Amino acid sequence: MNVLLLETLVAITALIVLWTLYYSIMRHKVATQPGSRLLIAGFLLLFISSLIDITDNFPSLNQYIIIGNTPAEALIEKGIGTLFGLLLLAVGFHRWLPAVFELSIAKKNINKLNNKLGKLVDDRTSELNKVNLQLRQEISEREKAQSKLDKQMLHDPLTELPNRYALLEYLEHERLRSNSHPSHYAMFIIDLDQFKAVNDSLGHAIGDKVIKAIANRLAFNHRQDDFLGRLGGDEFVLVMSMNRDEPQSASLQTYNNATTLIELVAAQLKVDKHQFNLSASIGITVFNYSGAQSSEDILRQADIALYNAKEKGQGFFSFFQPEMQKKAQTRLKQSKELHDALANKELFLQYQPQVDCHGKLIGMEALLRWDHPINGIVDPTNFIALSEEIGIIDQLGRYILHMACQQCTELASNFYPEKKLKIAVNISPNHFLQDDFVEQIQAIIENYSLKNMQLVLEITEEVTIYDIEDVIKKMNQLRRLHVHFSLDDFGTGYSSLTYLKKLPIDTVKIDKSFIQELHENKDDASIVEAILTMTRALEIDVIAEGIENKSQYQFLADLQCQYYQGYYFGKPVSIATLIESGELIDKRVLKNKV
Repeated sequence: MNVLLLETLVAITALIVLWTLYYSIMRHKVATQPGSRLLIAGFLLLFISSLIDITDNFPSLNQYIIIGNTPAEALIEKGIGTLFGLLLLAVGFHRWLPAVFELSIAKKNINKLNNKLGKLVDDRTSELNKVNLQLRQEISEREKAQSKLDKQMLHDPLTELPNRYALLEYLEHERLRSNSHPSHYAMFIIDLDQFKAVNDSLGHAIGDKVIKAIANRLAFNHRQDDFLGRLGGDEFVLVMSMNRDEPQSASLQTYNNATTLIELVAAQLKVDKHQFNLSASIGITVFNYSGAQSSEDILRQADIALYNAKEKGQGFFSFFQPEMQKKAQTRLKQSKELHDALANKELFLQYQPQVDCHGKLIGMEALLRWDHPINGIVDPTNFIALSEEIGIIDQLGRYILHMACQQCTELASNFYPEKKLKIAVNISPNHFLQDDFVEQIQAIIENYSLKNMQLVLEITEEVTIYDIEDVIKKMNQLRRLHVHFSLDDFGTGYSSLTYLKKLPIDTVKIDKSFIQELHENKDDASIVEAILTMTRALEIDVIAEGIENKSQYQFLADLQCQYYQGYYFGKPVSIATLIESGELIDKRVLKNKV
């Protein structure tokens, strides 16, 4: 019984293994593995042998088994079947096991590779997360920087008020809004008068604080719906919506607002330890968007009105008028012509004599003229202010100094070999106050031999309202270079006796406005007499200018005036006329006149 059970288990096991291998061959393509078919054949033979062993226990089944006729033959046949089955299994396993081992090793390697790839993926993922975090930070920083740039593009960094670009955007926005809500607007350009004096005298740090204080004052006193900005420098802009249909009402409201702004800026201002009493000039244009004018046109109109207000003086406002546009266009044309005049050397000098009480020539004043190709000879009063406005006054000043030194050094050597001839040149306050003014003058005079020529720079009293210590320092530096100074138009400006005492002045020129009515106007006579008395006490020479007749000269001579200048002694003439005369000045005529 036990033998039968064992034989049955062997047969079942062989059948299971045989079925498993067959199923694998059919489903998983195991037939491609070496030895798999031999294994199937071997297990098949073992199964058949086991099946024969089982049938031996049931004689009635022998008729169904083809086997040897004798027990010996049956044993041999079963033995041979079993033996062949085992041989086939041995050969099959011999071929199949290495492939299995290879697959096992390959699986282990694949697992290792998967683990390594997983680690690499994790590391790469971690790196990508870090990079992603850095990119987010960079994007955030760029967004902040872009936001800051956008703010800087549209805002003034000092006052944080909107700038010119923001103004133009605002005007375009209001243009679109006016299609559904039409209204009138007023633009005010507010320019602080003489603000340069604050920077020059106290420095730009204080100047910036003053600008911020004015900006805060304007911001505190304007409506939230209004536009307040800074155009740059000392210029602010205010755009107000009138919300009224009648232009007359809008103009009246604008007038009242302009008056308020003038008073607002004029109110005393304290910055650090300094007190300021500032004033402002305001250009105004009242407009709506019914016409075809652009935002730039509106801004230009207010700017033109500002220029007109500044021509009136300080602390005034002016409304834009159409005729101002023509005047501005004329000024632009004159600006170009003046630039061309410098380039084409259309500017030249004439010289007016300065004499002593005996009519003897002691010097000449160089007077600038413009030989305009269309308008003829143009007086400097018609273009000096323009040259200051367009920023070429320093270039013009250097041009005059070069020409005067070049023309007069040879004349001085020929006609005054034993004594220096004074050549006076007018200097604009704006030019004199430039930081490198001393270096400019030094560079010019080093190009010429001034042995017999005394260069005299004529400055006006206007320079004394700036940093007086800086003015004195520059004058002393130039005096060490043998440059003298004359205070022009004395009595009409801002200087006090204290300043006159401090300034290293060689000569004072009495303005011709005091000379013209000496006989008829007792006040003028008293002022002239006081000036002469004062300058004698201070040991400063005096030149009375604008003398046109003998009575004026005689009156001044009786007051012991030292030097004279005017048409009575000689009109301004060119250097060519002086040379052609054969002598620098006809002294006999002067003596006869005296």
